[in-house]
Amino acid sequence: MNFDNIYYRLNDPGEIRLCILLCIRYAGEPLSDGDIKHIMLSSTSVEFIDLCDALDKLLPENYTKNVWRDEVEKLDLTQQGIEMIDVFDDKITASVRASIKRTIDEYLNREGPKTQVKCIVTPAERNLYNVEVEITEGKTTLLSMTVFTGNKEKAARYAKGFRKNPMELYTKVIESLANLADDAEKENE
Repeated sequence: MNFDNIYYRLNDPGEIRLCILLCIRYAGEPLSDGDIKHIMLSSTSVEFIDLCDALDKLLPENYTKNVWRDEVEKLDLTQQGIEMIDVFDDKITASVRASIKRTIDEYLNREGPKTQVKCIVTPAERNLYNVEVEITEGKTTLLSMTVFTGNKEKAARYAKGFRKNPMELYTKVIESLANLADDAEKENE
């Protein structure tokens, strides 16, 4: 019987970065630096210094981007990061991949409610910003939209308003859609 793989140690910098990208993709939402460290240290055998070094390289390599969610800076995947993990996902050892997924499932189950509200301020262009909002219930997306806001101050103000009462926006969008449908039906009569 061969026991070489039981204590598989992550020490390849590229593999560590792939594992971090897997964490963010599998979670399905941006994760804070601390969350990623906790997940990686709980689910893999990786040196803390190597993990920190890998995290520091993902942003300048354009695999991750900083986003603000719930007043906390978190890491999300860029398009390049999504493509990287999609192509090289199978390069992560199956036991490591399974352990990461199991740890994230446990983390998400502890984190709470089935209805989740997400609000992210993201750069649209130089000195211009969007607010991305989403309301989900379990795996069902109730509302998902991106709104161009102009400057960062306005984006922060809109994000704060949404976080305070996200269901009000949802209700107003549904009412607006219903009114538009009613108007369209009246025009067709």
